[in-house]
Amino acid sequence: MRPTTELVSDEPASPLWIDRLVELHVLAANGDTAAAAAAASWMAEDGEARRVWEDVQRTCDQVRAARPGE
Repeated sequence: MRPTTELVSDEPASPLWIDRLVELHVLAANGDTAAAAAAASWMAEDGEARRVWEDVQRTCDQVRAARPGE
């Protein structure tokens, strides 16, 4: 899990934890129940992780909508 320290206003988020969250999202979307459980546990404890997860989900939904039939 990522550190609980908050970022200073315009400091970028650590890409390592975001990469890990995206990886869990891809795995969960493809049926990996362990990844889904790990992500759910993480998001239950971390509102920023939940926000990023929801952003990733919206992006995936937009990509799918733009490529019908695939």
